Amino acid sequence: MSRFADPRRRLRSLPSPSLLPEDEDKSTSNNGTFTFLARKGGKKGKHIFSTSFAWGKTIFLAVGTTLLLQSFRAVSKVAHLKTTSTSGITQEYDAVIVGAGWAGIRAAEILIKGGVENILVLEAHNYIGGRSKSINLDNSINNPSMHSNFTNIPFDMGAEWLYADTEMEDALINGGFMKGVQTRKPDAYFIPIADSAFYLQTDVEEVTDGGTNKNDAATVKTERMRDVNAKELERRVWGGFKKYRKTLLAKRGKDRSYWSAVEKYKERLTDEIDIQFLDMVLAAAGQVDLADDITKLSLAEHKINEHKPDPAYYTSVPGVGYGNAAAKYAAPIVAHKVQLNSKVTEIDYSNPSSALVSFTTNDEEESTVHAKTVLVTASLDVLKAGNIKFTPPLPHWKQEAIDGMGFGTMNKCVLIWNDPSAAIWPDAKEWIELLPPKDENSGKWTTFWNPTKYKGIPILVGFVGGENARYMETQTDEEILDDVMINLKAMFPTITLPDRHLVSRWGSDESVLGTYSYKIVGRNASKDQKQLRKAVENIWFAGEATSSWYGTTIGAWDTGEMAAKGMLKVLSTGTTSVN
Repeated sequence: MSRFADPRRRLRSLPSPSLLPEDEDKSTSNNGTFTFLARKGGKKGKHIFSTSFAWGKTIFLAVGTTLLLQSFRAVSKVAHLKTTSTSGITQEYDAVIVGAGWAGIRAAEILIKGGVENILVLEAHNYIGGRSKSINLDNSINNPSMHSNFTNIPFDMGAEWLYADTEMEDALINGGFMKGVQTRKPDAYFIPIADSAFYLQTDVEEVTDGGTNKNDAATVKTERMRDVNAKELERRVWGGFKKYRKTLLAKRGKDRSYWSAVEKYKERLTDEIDIQFLDMVLAAAGQVDLADDITKLSLAEHKINEHKPDPAYYTSVPGVGYGNAAAKYAAPIVAHKVQLNSKVTEIDYSNPSSALVSFTTNDEEESTVHAKTVLVTASLDVLKAGNIKFTPPLPHWKQEAIDGMGFGTMNKCVLIWNDPSAAIWPDAKEWIELLPPKDENSGKWTTFWNPTKYKGIPILVGFVGGENARYMETQTDEEILDDVMINLKAMFPTITLPDRHLVSRWGSDESVLGTYSYKIVGRNASKDQKQLRKAVENIWFAGEATSSWYGTTIGAWDTGEMAAKGMLKVLSTGTTSVN
């Protein structure tokens, strides 16, 4: 589904300062993710953070360097040229798009190709790409000139995988944006229990000093499980739960949370190792991949680890990176229509022929523009929080869907070593799972992705989701590193501290407030997605939460295109209302 999840790889490149907005934040500890990992579910995938790319070298565009420079430099200037002037005259646009993530980028492209050039894209962040965010080795973020620079490694804090067999894949690969990514043979989509290295922990002594972490190497014994034993646990324990889930739903019919079913199933288990394995699967494929706790996940709607792997490309390779690709894709056509650091605060659509869009910039300057049509691609939690005021208030059916849908948080801790000999973990395994004793640390930094072979330098990426992800955002980067290293040292006693680490904090990012949506217990997810996507007067909505491909960049891309086509129809016919 998503692994904002879908953690695959991250590369970085040192960009020329002239390619970055003047106020670009060059700090190395930045927000990152959803996978969006991205998600899955047959053809109806679900993770925004999982749509990403594979191994790669360079991305070339049929655009000269000069055009790229001009496009990127223009980003921070456009809106100021066309907003409320000192004389009180407000500029009117044919279309204003809220958000420059994949939904906004695709919508702007479709509008421009349809002949609508008078558009403005307002992006709250200081980069183009939304939840596709590449922090590069040179500290640049979402750098459109990154491609072809194989010495610059991206570290994607959001989406990393790109689903195969989709229109988005065709556009990015055929357009040359995935050069350097292995696209001849897609990877199987992330299934953590299919081919991972498992490390089992058992208690060896009671903690008596009151200050020792219960998962510290001194209090537990950690051993790697034989692959054959892990496969047997998967078959017997997880296979048994999948059968139990189907039987439960067939008998009871009514939806319930995953947690309620798991607790009942655990009554059948007598071996502590069986319970640890079950907890590991639910933490990795449930809490992390779906971005929230199993107490909130719908048993009927989510089939955790029951899907046939979806083919996907890992994009976070040297010279590429999903966030960099987003900026690169936008550069020649869309970027000059984007104003960064512009947070939309209100959309007044009381006049059906011209909405009034208000926004603030970093310097707290308030501006307004008129728009014949508006597309909102803000995250579901931004809408939940009421950070954008709608005048008049949104209809009850729309607000009820917003309030009722689930939206979670998944975060990453990227560990980077300069010395190749630092990679002492199994090089043949891309996923590493720790099975701790059942205590407060279960599911906390126990799932690791190993993209070393793709990056060219030793890299491990730790994942947390749900309550664990929200809690870690209250910690400092150093405290987070300490927690991560406790578990890594338990598995690999001689491991050294990384030379650098990056931490995502998507839940604390006021412009996102999380990573991606999920199917909450007791809700009709398909109906909610359609209601959220439905236009209100001249206001359209798009993004991963509005799509059956929820939690993926595919969902964002597709719904952005759908909305733009609806806007084109209204603009071409002069219609003032779509309802």
